[in-house]
Parts: sequence; structure tokens; C-alpha cells
Amino acid sequence: MFISISSKIIALIIALVLLCASGFLLLSMREHEGIYKNTLFSHISISADNLAQDLLPLMDVEQDRFEISSKLLNLGEFPLVSYALVYDKSWRLVEQYYSESLMTSHVELPVLPPFNVQSISVGNSLHDGQLVSLTTIGDESYILGYLLIVCEYQKPLTQSNWNLIVNSMPLALGILTVMFLVAVWLGKYLLRPLTQLTEFTQKIKNSSNYSQRFEHMGHDEVSFLSDNINAMLSRIEHQDVQHQKFAEDLIQQRLDIEHMGNFDALTNLPNRKFFMDVLRSQLVKAKRNKNNLMVLFLDLDHFKSINDSLGHKAGDELLLKVVEVIKIQLREEDVLARLSGDKFLILLTDVNEDIVYIAIKIAERIIKSLENSFEVMELTVQTGVSIGIADAISSEYSSESIISNADIAMYQAKEMGRNTYALFKSQLHALSLRRMLISNALVKALEQEEFEIHYQAKVGINNQVNGLEALIRWKSCFDGAISPQEFIPVAEKSGRIMAISRWVISHVFRDFQAIQKMSDTPIIVSLNLSAYDVSDEKLVPFIITQLQLYSVNPQLVEFEITESAYLDNFDKADTFFSQIRQLGFLIALDDFGTGYSSMSYLTRLDINTLKIDQYFVKSLDSSDKDKLIIDSIIGLAHKLKLNVCAEGVETIGQKEYLIGHGCEQMQGYYYSKPCHLNELMAHISEINGHSPLIINGVKDSNLRG
Repeated sequence: MFISISSKIIALIIALVLLCASGFLLLSMREHEGIYKNTLFSHISISADNLAQDLLPLMDVEQDRFEISSKLLNLGEFPLVSYALVYDKSWRLVEQYYSESLMTSHVELPVLPPFNVQSISVGNSLHDGQLVSLTTIGDESYILGYLLIVCEYQKPLTQSNWNLIVNSMPLALGILTVMFLVAVWLGKYLLRPLTQLTEFTQKIKNSSNYSQRFEHMGHDEVSFLSDNINAMLSRIEHQDVQHQKFAEDLIQQRLDIEHMGNFDALTNLPNRKFFMDVLRSQLVKAKRNKNNLMVLFLDLDHFKSINDSLGHKAGDELLLKVVEVIKIQLREEDVLARLSGDKFLILLTDVNEDIVYIAIKIAERIIKSLENSFEVMELTVQTGVSIGIADAISSEYSSESIISNADIAMYQAKEMGRNTYALFKSQLHALSLRRMLISNALVKALEQEEFEIHYQAKVGINNQVNGLEALIRWKSCFDGAISPQEFIPVAEKSGRIMAISRWVISHVFRDFQAIQKMSDTPIIVSLNLSAYDVSDEKLVPFIITQLQLYSVNPQLVEFEITESAYLDNFDKADTFFSQIRQLGFLIALDDFGTGYSSMSYLTRLDINTLKIDQYFVKSLDSSDKDKLIIDSIIGLAHKLKLNVCAEGVETIGQKEYLIGHGCEQMQGYYYSKPCHLNELMAHISEINGHSPLIINGVKDSNLRG
């Protein structure tokens, strides 16, 4: 069969065009697949990281499966997600999510996933045509669980490639038709431009540079083909630019997320996570070189009162100003971070000088710099700072230990009077451990009824019992009798004091009727409240409920609160006691003279009784100054039309002096020790009958006179 050269040229040209078109299409599909894969991987990674962050606060000991399930439902916005599984840190399944298509495509769901999850590496990978993304929930050093997201990959990609082929087919067929009609002419006159076009497409394939264009002058089919190729290149280049911009946006979002994860939003200081990362690396370096480093734990004094009284906006403004002042006192290499609220951490690393000396000097500079007042919302605000200091060597180069030790030292500084610093000592750790044990035991103490109420008599000038003070006692299972002076501060700091106060109120109200039957005259029963109680908005309704339950006469119940506790939160305390007075209860100000002793505040307090602290009473026999103070307190109380009660009366001399100077009520070991309700009747009868007090079977004339 005769085949002309023209036919061969036509066949060759057509073959070349097909080859180029096929190569170009293959290149486009390959590039398209690469862009698709990178985009999908990046999108799923960011979505998984964001979801893992949302799940982080929910992965506690008792996971809230409803909240976790609600978070997983957000995956419904991503049609490619087939299913997602949440595991705890022990790889036990916590919750799962299945896409609507997966739920409706099977009568019974297959076992998912069809592979061993623990064998999958953290990150993105492909398995059997599916994209598998495994993300940890929590920090690498403290993993709370794992999030597994499985997406369809191969099927959507195949469909996308097929759409690309179908959409490109009309154009390719048109080009082939035109090329076939003019093949002879192209074979004779335009082989050179066609060769150039083939070389150009090869160049595009090798370089993936879609900004190049094929330049050909003329009005023939080669020119038309080149224009189409240039148009396709322009479209691909535009899409490539868009994908690059999208990738850059994703990178920027990732950087923003990383910044949010490492820095505090308000102060722009490093947060706890970032600080701990730096601290761990510095501890490793210090341990390797046998050097030391210091951590300072800062807690602003009275910040809660400022925040509550002036509002969070004022609190934020104060924090920003405090941070600027603190920064000035630090060296360039020191790291200042915000732990939470008004708590800050400072990392000091220095191997050429005495690092302990440097830490103390920096702490002193910070304390002194914060002694000046701040202008906040056109108001003058005064604050201070308590600083705890711990070193790496004493903490055995453990990041958790050094932070804990600095925290313990900070609380020691607060107990020393605030606005000072304290260095960590091993004794502080033992004290902290003791408080932790007490804090944990308080929960069981309430559940197992380990508390008791003891009552101490209050005696009037007629030597008759006219009042009782209810005092809580604790016989613990883990350490026997524990003093209220030890467990009450722990209960306040741990947030358990309100539950204890409710327990006391309920039990005293239950004893009320029995107490009144022990005397011919009414007896006023006093209960102590803490500063936390007067801030509890639910306490007044609780008191009303107990009042009705036990038929208590409120005019025979007195609530006592210390002077400092009242004035620490004056507005809330005043509101609380205003409600209490409306119910008919009495109010006493305890430990007067040991707190703020502000006379201007005293005129604003709507109270019934002023209690003189036992510190002044004990010194009556030896200190003329304390006598003057007591005389002044009694005189001031009488002018304000208040009753006066003296605590800690132990001798007849103290008793006679107080009665002689107008003190209406007294309590102390001279009259009676605190006793259980079962023993109270005997004590009241003994005091009212003027019989000698018997302690352990022996008459004590020194105590009664």
C-alpha cells in the first residue's frame, strides 16, 4: 500500500500533537495531584490541630462525651472526612464521628479503622486510598489523648482528574480537527514552528514554569495552537498563583496559631507553655555544665480586690503597667512570662556571677519599683508583689519541681506579710505537703462527719452565761486532732471553707433549741464567717432555709467576722451583712485592733458587738500600754453604742479590770474551755451557780478566783 510522505508528515504531526497534548495533560494532572495533595494535607493538619486544641480542656479524668461529640460534629463541614475517632492517652476509644455518607452507605458499619491505630505515626499518611491524620491532644510532655481523622483521598482525586480530562477534551478534539485539515500545508511550510512548539512544551514540562509563553507570528494553525497553549498556561499560572497564596495564608495562620499557643494575648509575654519549653532546655544545659539557674514566682498583692472593685478592664490596664515596670528591672537575657491572672514567672540564667545574689537583687528591685502607685482609669491604685525564689540545683534540675518550689516560696512570702520575697527551703516543701494532705482530707472529713462543734461560754458582768461561741473541731482519721489555726487557712485557699461554713451553720442551728433549754435566760449563739463566705451569693438563701428548717430565732444568733476580712472586701461584706441584719441576726466584729484599725471604716460598719482580741487581754497584767488600748476600745465602742466582748480572759485580775472599765461580756478559760454540746449544760450550770471550775477532776482556784 502506497503511503505518501505527506501522509507520513500528517501522521507524524498528528502523533506529535497527540504526544504533546498527552504530555501536557499528564503534567497538568500531576501538578494538579500535587497541589491537591499538599492543599488537602495542610487543610486537614490545621483542622486537626484546631480540633485537638478544642478537645484539650475536655480530656480530663471524666471526659464529657457530649461536649466531645459536639466538637466532632464540626467535621460535618468537611465532606471529605469519612470518620474521626478520639482516644484517651491509653488508646481507649472515647468518642467517634462518622460522615453522613458512611452512615447511609452500609447496613452495618465495618470495623473502623481497618488498621492498627497505634502503629500509625503522628501526622498525615496515606493508607488504602485514604488520608489518615493522627494528632496528639495536649503537649508532648503531657499527652491527654489522640485524634484520628480519616478522609477520602483517591476517589475525589480520580474524579477531579477525570473532570480535567473531560473538560479538556473538546479543546483537544478541536485542535486535532484543525490540524488534520491543514496537515499537508503544515507539513510543507510550518514544520519548523511545530518543532519549536514541541520544544517549548518540553521546556514547560521540565521546568514547571507556567509563566513562559510561546511566541509565534502569523495567522496559521500553529499560531492558533500556540495561543491556546498560552491560554492554558495562563490559566494554570493563575491557579498556581492562587494556590501559592493559599499556601502562604495557611503558613501565616499556622504561625499565628503558634504565636497564640506560646504568647499571652493581653501582655504579649511568653505563656506557661513557652516558658516551660525554654526552662527545660536551660535546665538540661545547666545540668550538663553543672551550673545553676533561678526561677522567680511573682504574685501581685491585692489584685483580686482591685479587679473585683474596679472591673476587669482596670485589672488588665494595671497588669500592662506592672509588666512594663517589671521589664525595666530585668536584664536582656532574662525571660519574663505570664503564668495566669496576676501570676508571673522569671527565668534567670547566669554562669559567670552569683546567680542567687542576682535573683535577690532583681526581686528587691521589682518589689521597690511596685511600691509606687499606678494611675488606672483616672484612679490611683496601690499594689505590691510577693516573690518566691527557687534554684535548679535544689530542685534537682526538674522543671516541675523548680516551679513548685518557687510557688511554695511565694506563699511563704505572703505569709511573711506580702510585698516581700522568700527563698525556697526544704522545710517549706514539707509544710506544703502537709497542707496538701490536709486539703485532700477535708473532703472526706465532711463526708465522714469528722468535724464537731464545741461551744465556749460568754459571761456577762452579772457572772451569768448570756452567750456561746460555736467553734469547729476536727478529729481527722489521717492525723488525729488538727487545730483550726492549721486547717482553716488551708480550707480557705483550697475553696472548701464555704462548704465547712455551711456545715457549721446547719449543725449550730440544729443545736439551737437544745441550747436555749439549758438556761432560764436567752443565750446568743455566735458563729464565725470568713471573707470567702461574705462573697458567697448563695449563702444567704442557705441561711434562710436552715433558719426555717430548725425554727431558729435570728435575734439570738450572732455572726462574727474578723476586721481584716470585712475590710478586704468592704462592699460585698457590707451588702451581705445588710441582708443578714434584715433577717434579724446580730453582727460582731472579731479581733478588733489587730487588722486595719481604720476609724473611718468603723463608723460605716453596721454592727452590734466589738470583740477585743485576746492579744491585748493577755497583756493586761503587765502592760500599761495595752490597758490604754483596751480603755480606748471600750470607750469608742460605747460612744458608738456598741457592746464589747473581751476574748482570752484567764485570770481574775483580767476579769475585774474589764468589768471595772465597762466591758459587758467576756469569754476565756477563766470561765470555761470550749466543750461538746453534751457537756455544755454542766458548764453553764457551774458558771451560773458560781461553783469552782473543775478541770480533770481538780478544782482550779487560779482560773476562777
